[in-house]
Amino acid sequence: MIRAHLFAADRSVRLDVPLPDAIAHEGTVWFDIEAPDEADLRLLSEHFRFHPLAIEDCTHPQSRAKFERYASHTFVVLCALDRTTREDLLDTVPVCVFTRAGLVVSVRPKRVTAVERVRALVQEDPEHVGTVSERVLHALVDAVIDEFLPLVEDKGDQVDALEVRVARDVTSDVLDALIHARHDLLQVRRIILPHIEVVRRLLDPDNSDVSTEYRVYMRDVLDHALVVSDNVSLYLEVANGAIQIHANAVNERLNQVMKFLAVVSTMMLPLTVIAGIFGMNFDVIPTSHQPFGFYLAVGGMLGCSGGLLVYFRRKGWIGSPPSEGPRRRR
Repeated sequence: MIRAHLFAADRSVRLDVPLPDAIAHEGTVWFDIEAPDEADLRLLSEHFRFHPLAIEDCTHPQSRAKFERYASHTFVVLCALDRTTREDLLDTVPVCVFTRAGLVVSVRPKRVTAVERVRALVQEDPEHVGTVSERVLHALVDAVIDEFLPLVEDKGDQVDALEVRVARDVTSDVLDALIHARHDLLQVRRIILPHIEVVRRLLDPDNSDVSTEYRVYMRDVLDHALVVSDNVSLYLEVANGAIQIHANAVNERLNQVMKFLAVVSTMMLPLTVIAGIFGMNFDVIPTSHQPFGFYLAVGGMLGCSGGLLVYFRRKGWIGSPPSEGPRRRR
């Protein structure tokens, strides 16, 4: 399906005009092609004379942003967020954009909310988009990148909340949420970094046809992309720190458990020794024939365990560490 939008010199806009009228128009034209068929691809090849490799990228869309400059036109691939599915908020849809003087052609396999936003902006505020192909390209790139800003902020708020919880909650649910948020942030960075390279190449006068007058708009898009990248890097550091805090908390709890078990084992050691001695098969064992021999043996066991407990507490191995008294002045 092809939708043609005309931009006149007086800054008026006509949306969804018939294809023959759009082809005959002498001003700037934006052809928006959704789910191209064979006839649409022939139009790209035979009428617009776009490069075959660029047309091949439209038929076999890729998941990475790219920029190519050919002899007669510029070709850009953008990865827009797919808002038609709720299975994964980071699913992307490739948007291929051809540009040359007075012509913009966008090709996408399905509906893309970023492109629909640009179309609505053209209808509501034509002055904002302008009447040249460079401004239309800027609007498309800007709309695609701006959709990442609220997504990254939401992920940042999620990471901040998990960082607060992680110190007091060492369950696996918190760790799973942190790992999932970190994975999403890494995926956003994987998507946004090629876009930064695309915008920088559009700003390069040796590689791009963007004029000096409209290069300032591309610099604004670059600022937005860098904000997304910087926020992702910041939240990744927070997520990695929170994961490390979680690991330290788990290790601390494990150390406390191991310390308790070690203390119990050490306190049981004299009981085992005394019980083993009095359980030996000898004819003569001290206090074995005394009326209170059993109680003396048990008392010795408890006395040894109690002495070890007091010793451990004074050393600070269990309970609170020993307090250091006031130092004497010399």
